[in-house]
Amino acid sequence: MISTLRRQTLFILGLALSLSVTLIVIATDGELRERLGDTYWVLGLAIIGAILLVLAGYVFDRNLIAKLKEINHHASGSRDHSDRAVSNIEDNADDPDEIMGLARKIEQMARSLQKTEASYRAIVEDQADLICRYKSDGRLTFVNGAYAQFLGRKRTELTGAVWSVLAEGLTPWRVPDPWPETSSFETVLLDSNGKRHVFQWSHRAIKDRDDQPIEYQSVGHDVSVHKQAELALRNAKEAAESADRAKSEFIAVVSHEIRTPVNGVLGFIRLLRDTPLTDEQVGYAETIQRCGESLETLVSDILDLSKIEAGRLGITIAPFALRECVDEINRLFAATARQAGLALQIEIAPGVPPILEGDQNRLRQILSNLVGNALKFTEKGGVTVRIAGDFVPGEPTSGNGVRGYTLRAEIIDTGIGIAASDYPKLFKAFSQLDTTSTRRRGGTGLGLAISKKLCELMGGGIALESKPGHGSTFRFHVQFFTAKGDTVPPFPIPGASRSGP
Repeated sequence: MISTLRRQTLFILGLALSLSVTLIVIATDGELRERLGDTYWVLGLAIIGAILLVLAGYVFDRNLIAKLKEINHHASGSRDHSDRAVSNIEDNADDPDEIMGLARKIEQMARSLQKTEASYRAIVEDQADLICRYKSDGRLTFVNGAYAQFLGRKRTELTGAVWSVLAEGLTPWRVPDPWPETSSFETVLLDSNGKRHVFQWSHRAIKDRDDQPIEYQSVGHDVSVHKQAELALRNAKEAAESADRAKSEFIAVVSHEIRTPVNGVLGFIRLLRDTPLTDEQVGYAETIQRCGESLETLVSDILDLSKIEAGRLGITIAPFALRECVDEINRLFAATARQAGLALQIEIAPGVPPILEGDQNRLRQILSNLVGNALKFTEKGGVTVRIAGDFVPGEPTSGNGVRGYTLRAEIIDTGIGIAASDYPKLFKAFSQLDTTSTRRRGGTGLGLAISKKLCELMGGGIALESKPGHGSTFRFHVQFFTAKGDTVPPFPIPGASRSGP
């Protein structure tokens, strides 16, 4: 079936052809021209004008249809859902008038755009955030209901006014400056009741099809509650830190005050043991001395822990003889191992530098805590201490050949062992695996916690490998420097082992 537009085209062309033939016949008939006289020219010009009018109308219609199609195409391309609505009309080839069909398409797309705009406005109006749009001169073109309600003003009053956030200089840019396409910033605003609010603004450019900004949009989210929570959390943190510092200072003061009378008790007990005493009195004196020494150790551990937590425990760097330090550990625990029927072996690998530079006292404290703990939880077998190390890769740290050295130690026992689930508890202060009132082994649970912190302060760490019933192995490493010098080894042959006397 021939469409309406084709019929119109054929009709117009046929009419123009008929008029052209008539004009040609009149122009070639001389007798008719003589009979008509001046009327001949009037008739010819009229026919020519009619032909031109018919052709001009045809061209106008075609251009109008082409423009409508172009408008239809651009409008359809910007709305996917409008395409579906328009396609139903485009598929109708029986429309009696294509221009009317295109008009219906445009009308239907206009309705669709109105629905889209209504939906967009509904979404914007339902937002609790403050939403506004403004031109490059800062004047508002749109504000949502939340914005107007927050300021207690009508939209008509706000539209056309300069955005207050920009006018008060609260934005990261100014009107004469180039504006960023996207930006995020915080401002403090007062609502209609004078209440203070903190807003997090998100600014972005709204662009046209040519990617040129036509206006800008900002969305302000009220973060006042979040800011108040942050402030409360920060105040609570500062209060907790202040309380922790006060606790550490109190512990340090009390520890110092307790240490003085304890030292006095231990001193007089030693003097008392040098006087004539009965066997019963000697036993009492030894018990008092042991209790005093335990109390002295506890006070020292608490004092060290408080210093570490307060960040006031320093590491002393000085040269020392490693083998002499280790020999002190051997002498310290030899009697304890002999009384318990345990073997205490200390092994130093060949190649370990005889002189190291670092904190000898802290190294001795770590070894003392770990060896004493191993002997405490070992009932048969023994405890082995193995010491080795590696030079830190790289050039010497100074012109005298001083190099970094990583000292590694293993304390291996044949004791009761520890379950893997209990590993995290070991290195916590005042933590005991056996917390019952009838536990067989004493202690405050500070030794391992202090040892761990000391290893970390000395640039190292500590680890545990254990299995219930198969003993435990504590490994730690700390950082030292090598130093020139020599020392007499505590054992006959370097690297050999010796059990407690």
